[in-house]
Amino acid sequence: MMELIILGVSLIIFASAYNPKIGLYLTALSLPLIGRDFYIYGFIIPVGDLVALASFIGFLGNLFFIFLFKPTTSKKLKWPLFFPFAIFFLINILSIIINGNELSAWYYFLRWPLFLYFAYIFTPFNIIKDAKTLKKTVVLVTISAILVLFSGFMSLWGQDWQNSFFRLKSIYIFSSYPFGENHNLVAEFLNIGAFFILVIREFLKTKKAKRLIDILFILSVIGIILTFSRTGWITLFLQSAIYLIYRLKYRPHEKTAAAILAILFLIVISPLFFKMSALQEKNSSSTENRLLLTTISLESFREKPLLGQGSGTFVNLVANNTRFTAKYGAPVDSHGVMQKVLAENGILGLISWLFLLLYLLRFALMSIAKYYPKVKWVLPFALAALGGIFFQFFNTSYYKGRVWLPLVLFLLAIKFSEQKYGEKNKSTPYPTKLN
Repeated sequence: MMELIILGVSLIIFASAYNPKIGLYLTALSLPLIGRDFYIYGFIIPVGDLVALASFIGFLGNLFFIFLFKPTTSKKLKWPLFFPFAIFFLINILSIIINGNELSAWYYFLRWPLFLYFAYIFTPFNIIKDAKTLKKTVVLVTISAILVLFSGFMSLWGQDWQNSFFRLKSIYIFSSYPFGENHNLVAEFLNIGAFFILVIREFLKTKKAKRLIDILFILSVIGIILTFSRTGWITLFLQSAIYLIYRLKYRPHEKTAAAILAILFLIVISPLFFKMSALQEKNSSSTENRLLLTTISLESFREKPLLGQGSGTFVNLVANNTRFTAKYGAPVDSHGVMQKVLAENGILGLISWLFLLLYLLRFALMSIAKYYPKVKWVLPFALAALGGIFFQFFNTSYYKGRVWLPLVLFLLAIKFSEQKYGEKNKSTPYPTKLN
């Protein structure tokens, strides 16, 4: 098995070194693959991250080759979101140093935040140099979301729909749950993928193709609902509300039709609301679990408020909490990025993370204000990217490519739009730091 893994990784590295787009496309397809881990010399690496790592190494090899043999063709590298991430990284490093330079903390910082930036933000941003490559990548991310959706509907087969609670989740195949065993992970990626489907819709020309996309979007919405993920429902509600607000602002004649469809939708899914209500009554332990994790975070923050307990220490903080381990067993990571950053990196870390989020929110709002409805895809693109980020207020994928690569694609889409329309001026919503 180890030989096959090494062979596969080597092939991706060489292919990416020859043509970095190959690694990019493989990374896009493997974004939702988080339920299959490989064990390599004591390291545990999910298959999706292994593909991204190999692609990153191949990209570096390509840069090195160009530097040696084609120095005149080399181009200046771009550093997207460098300033806000650099501040967050600096606070992470200070937090680690002040808490004793623990090797495990350094490993966590390198493995998660730093790897996230270089593998899923820096590398794709420098590989995608034209709109055609961007569109292909968007299509591949959308295909991966459709595969997650298909897997979810397949999981309903064989479940007891009458005598037990059923929900859409990942199927079990090849001795693992390839898209994650937890239903929230399925909902998380579908919240991104559903609005990527609407982005694809704007690429298409024929009514027949658009109808097919409409069906896929409806199925994605149904899929999110059937996960019975509270966060998935909240995220979908906010995405849909924002989408309708902007759409009806420029199409007021559709208000009556939208109201009728909304009422019909609520009537149709009302039985599922009752199902969700019944589930939450039985699932009070999940809410209590999250409240206790928040309590642990606040207690840890009060002990070290400025720079926190150190990167990657949250699980250990939970493990040392007798109340949690006695009631719930094995420790888990924070179900919310704010609680995690507050405990691990203190108030300075939280401020730096909020600065990054506000930076992205401002960018999205200014982009929509400038381009929508002239460029129709900008609104669903922004909602897909921000939906993944919002999900992390309640989930654990804050440092994973499945959340951040869609955001990078949105940044690049706005960049290419600026180039296409030739409107780069002082009022551009595109941050100068990204140029």
